[in-house]
Amino acid sequence: MINFAGYSLPEPIWLTGGGGKTSLMYYLAQNITGPLLLTTTTKLAYPPREEVPFYQAESLDQLLPLFHEGRKVLAGKRVEKEKIIGFSPEEIEKFYRHNPIPMLIEADGSNRRPLKIHLAHEPVLPQVPATVIAVIGLSALNKPYSSEYIHRGKNIPGRIITPEDLLKLVREGKYFSPRTKNKVVFLNQAEVIEKRLLEEVITLFKAIPDLLVTYGSLKEGYILSG
Repeated sequence: MINFAGYSLPEPIWLTGGGGKTSLMYYLAQNITGPLLLTTTTKLAYPPREEVPFYQAESLDQLLPLFHEGRKVLAGKRVEKEKIIGFSPEEIEKFYRHNPIPMLIEADGSNRRPLKIHLAHEPVLPQVPATVIAVIGLSALNKPYSSEYIHRGKNIPGRIITPEDLLKLVREGKYFSPRTKNKVVFLNQAEVIEKRLLEEVITLFKAIPDLLVTYGSLKEGYILSG
């Protein structure tokens, strides 16, 4: 189990949604002791951050000696055009069944936008993820409804992004797979909006059944339950 804002979340942990997923992955990693795998089913920027050493391997099994030593490892199959190419959900799930160590997997890309609209093949999740944390960037609120703030969003002149838009993206989008066992939303960038607006967003999301609502600021280093 991984502690997240007071919630005990089963592993592996899959991260989807808007900008901040990689920062969240490293935030969680610093609070986990013992062996830990960080990886992706899409792509991560290369060179990576220095907190966790990067290892290139064709198979996760090749990294077993490191995990047996209690190491934290950022892993990818190869590097292409300044991007780390990760592993498929099937490879990760198979490895976890035989080696149940903590795992944090970035399963989505958003081109650094705070919000995202998914294509049919996104996010890159297994059929039944144990836990998915969907990252929502609150910095998009009250900004123009456009691709500047929503990855793959349409530009709609005169329209601004509202709390209801955030809710609709999660309810009608693909931030979670239909069979996700534990669904968590993380409302990031809480430091950039007024408390009243933050409370309004939290109240809206808490109306979604079976959804754990959390909020905070990775920039300021805190995550709280909603």
